[in-house]
Amino acid sequence: MKRFAVAGAWLAAFLLFIPTAGLAVAASSLHEPAAFLGWYLVLLALAYILGLIPLALIGLAPDWLRALVTAMVMYVIALVTPLTTAMASFPIHVIRCGGLPLVATNFAAAYSYRMPGSDFYVVTPLDSRFFCTEDEARAARYHRWPVP
Repeated sequence: MKRFAVAGAWLAAFLLFIPTAGLAVAASSLHEPAAFLGWYLVLLALAYILGLIPLALIGLAPDWLRALVTAMVMYVIALVTPLTTAMASFPIHVIRCGGLPLVATNFAAAYSYRMPGSDFYVVTPLDSRFFCTEDEARAARYHRWPVP
């Protein structure tokens, strides 16, 4: 039981504390950081709770390695699960674009995108794509929202 508790603490570090620090930095440049961090904290908390299952099943030693493998498994699952894909892939797109990407949604056939720095820029589970430039978004037949 003690090994599981230690591995659980490592999992918390990998899934909660380390990403939250990076997300806080990203959120500092957003107009609505509370909404952004709120969705992310829900995603990370769910990943931690559900991650306790594979953590109990994986028999690797040392405990930090077992927790790291579990964290990677949970991240891959989040990347392919509907309603978590956008949230999980956002950091990848920040790196790919070299800054905050345009956030696009096709929810309710809207096909719209929001610009970083706008009052409406936030990442939610309903978002479907990210673009680095407006030209990319327009080429994919998305329109800017709100219209300036």
